[in-house]
Amino acid sequence: MQEFLTNNTVNCNLMSLTGYRTLVILNALMESPKTNNEINECLLNDQYIKENFSSDTLRIYINSLRAIGCEITKANKSNSKKYELTSHPFAYEIPKSQLKALSKLQKSIHDKIDIKEFLTIENFFNKLSDLIKDENSKEFLKNTSMLKRIDKEILDELLIHSKNKNQIKFLYNSPDSGKKEIEIVADKLSISSEKLYLWGNNLTHQQYSYFAVDRILEIISIKLQKDNEQFLPTKIIYELQNHNDDYVANKDEKIIEKTDNKLVIELTSKNEFNAMQRILHMANDCKVISPDAFKTNLLNKLKTMKESYATI
Repeated sequence: MQEFLTNNTVNCNLMSLTGYRTLVILNALMESPKTNNEINECLLNDQYIKENFSSDTLRIYINSLRAIGCEITKANKSNSKKYELTSHPFAYEIPKSQLKALSKLQKSIHDKIDIKEFLTIENFFNKLSDLIKDENSKEFLKNTSMLKRIDKEILDELLIHSKNKNQIKFLYNSPDSGKKEIEIVADKLSISSEKLYLWGNNLTHQQYSYFAVDRILEIISIKLQKDNEQFLPTKIIYELQNHNDDYVANKDEKIIEKTDNKLVIELTSKNEFNAMQRILHMANDCKVISPDAFKTNLLNKLKTMKESYATI
């Protein structure tokens, strides 16, 4: 132990290798069911073990885990010769204050990470939830997940289609018009306002669009030969009054003129609805300069909004 305190290193003299190997096997089985070969791969890749073991030796370690309360199935032909950990006696107790802090942290970073990092964090919270025995705490953690209303199989498919830029048709449950078929060349999955969205060239509506993944009911078909339609982004020029000197443009904007009184900004967007939401958010401080078609659509939108409020 003195050697560890001096050098901050771990060696075989400082730990029970038998116990350590057992923990490595437990960790491997907590990830997924595994065959003897797959368990040996984990042991071989471990920085302290770095060796393989016979089936009989592995069975001894498995039985040691069973002896301390782990329920592990037998490895036979019916389960592809894999050991499966069905339950274990280890559990976490997390105070309510810490649960709320975890939930707040999870929500605060969603919009700042990519989809792979997001799924890694979601997987961590799922594993954490499985280790908690208190049902209220378990339910609280599960309810913080943005994937709780999303079909896992559909999500896995969308990840592949987005990566490969596949043209797909899916059934979508629109909050405004109900169920309808949408055809899209998938581009990416992203997170906004604590929701997961699929983006792509929408062949049904002839524009670059996004759809809430939890409203995608099923993927109907995949087109092997993609349609070669491309939707060019629109460049919108607008003036922004009453700005701060430290104003920072969004990633799809650039400041093309700056005076004491105003900023002139070029917004590049493939999605008109998204651009319109951006403009409306700035209210009276914003004036659209071009293009004329976008100005007309924005005016029509404002008139429709005015009429809807007049009927209240």
